Amino acid sequence: MSTTPETADSFEVVVSSDGSLTVPAAELARHGVRPGAHLQLVKSEVVGRRGGRSAGKLAGLVPDGVIEAWSQALDEDRAERRSALGAVAE
Repeated sequence: MSTTPETADSFEVVVSSDGSLTVPAAELARHGVRPGAHLQLVKSEVVGRRGGRSAGKLAGLVPDGVIEAWSQALDEDRAERRSALGAVAE
């Protein structure tokens, strides 16, 4: 399993063919993990979802107000670009 490296508290791990986990020493050092430390792995739902349609996978992560504001801004930008282009013959 590999976690997302973008998050500050994530670890890059490698699962070998026998099922054992290996964490590179640089990863441990980056987080200040010392020998004897106990770590808990938590499988992310996003990592576990593979294949199929992407519709709905990010549902609920962005508030409705943000989506509405973004949609409004796109509509306004589109109108500005059309106005700047002037009349276009079809």
